[in-house]
Amino acid sequence: MRTTPTCYCRPGATRPSRVVLDLHKSPESRFLRLCSKDSLDACPIPPKALVQKSSPEASPSGPTEEGTEDHEAEGTTSPRSFAYEERFPDAQSAFGLDLSPPDAAASSTLVFLDTSALLLLYDATEAAARAALNAFGRLREDTRLIVPGHAAREYAVVRSHKITDLYDDLSRQVGPPALPKRAGAFSNRALVESLGHADRLNELRQQIAALTEAYQHEARMLMGELEAWAGDDFISEAYSALFEGEAVQDLDATVRDVTAEVQRRDDISRPPGYLDSGKDQNAAGDLLIWNTLLAVAARRDRDAVLVTQDRKSDWWHQGGKGTALYPRTELIHEFDQQTGGRSFGLLTLPGLLQTMDVEATHVQRVREAVGEAPSTETIEVVGPAERVRTVATVATGAHDARSTGDGRLGTRRATSLQVREDEADAVAQLARDADLDVTRNADGRVARAFERQQNKASEEDPAGGGPAE
Repeated sequence: MRTTPTCYCRPGATRPSRVVLDLHKSPESRFLRLCSKDSLDACPIPPKALVQKSSPEASPSGPTEEGTEDHEAEGTTSPRSFAYEERFPDAQSAFGLDLSPPDAAASSTLVFLDTSALLLLYDATEAAARAALNAFGRLREDTRLIVPGHAAREYAVVRSHKITDLYDDLSRQVGPPALPKRAGAFSNRALVESLGHADRLNELRQQIAALTEAYQHEARMLMGELEAWAGDDFISEAYSALFEGEAVQDLDATVRDVTAEVQRRDDISRPPGYLDSGKDQNAAGDLLIWNTLLAVAARRDRDAVLVTQDRKSDWWHQGGKGTALYPRTELIHEFDQQTGGRSFGLLTLPGLLQTMDVEATHVQRVREAVGEAPSTETIEVVGPAERVRTVATVATGAHDARSTGDGRLGTRRATSLQVREDEADAVAQLARDADLDVTRNADGRVARAFERQQNKASEEDPAGGGPAE
């Protein structure tokens, strides 16, 4: 990408007739500005940094002392000396740039998917993946779903790794199982048998062996299906139907031009992609995706969002612990300049699905696929002690609930249960069916009060050991 910025001179100075900032020059001379002769005295940059060294024909006796100094000054110029000028060519826009992202749900906003978003569906549940595919279908119907050509190619490579990684994981599960000991293999066998546990231990061991054999049989069947895999899983087939024709957009650029731009951006840490410059392969990937997005959005005169799971700092401004906050200002600026004032934003795939009103349970499953902690709710249950304990036991085993507080006063008990949001309705209904008092989104204060009173009663009557169960 070639940029021709303005040469800023002192007020009243003659404006230069020609200003060139050749980004394809070597790093040493990249930022030299060639101004008209009548403006040299007015330019804030010393003339020696602007005037090229005299040619041998003009100076038969060889380089002058001044020419040598000019050469040395040019040779020591670092690309980073003018990094901000290249990253923000239009200085005035620094004050008026609209940083608010476009609405991804709006019919006028283009939605670009990068490789990480395409692959994330393989790590979600089947129901969540199908819900995401349905959302992609709605975007496709509006002709605003786009996959950059490079993202499609990268997906083709990495998708195969998803299959091979699963196969390797399964192969580690079908080796010889490590079963518990037989009762007769323990030391002090006579004691084990005399206490009446030997038969039960052996019975459980046989059950474990049978279940392990069934598990490994199922794993081998799955491995066989993977060996016959031909790109016909439901995600691949859905993508094949979704991404036809103009849904996949390629960049019209030469390898030479892209390589030069990768180097330029790396020289001045200009996003995106400069953090990938040290890669042996695919160092230009982010830049190819970005330039494709710029070209398509400019041609169609539309706002755009890029859906990505990439949280690196050459895409996002980051908060503490690497938290992605909002897009790098340089990206918003460049998009604004290239599209004539259009807006740009970044979204994660869960963020896109939430914007498109996909069911919260499916959005949460996609969040969990990228390692985000699930949202939880605290439910407080109060009532007869035995019924409360039964409900807590069932909720823990069947709904992955976790007790965060529990106490008993006489015949009544209070328990706080922390559950995932998608399980909260089921746990609350379970408690109501047992005719217990239920508080949703509770702070646990009742259970803590019961627990404090129980501990106080135990301290006052240590022999009693607290309320009888």
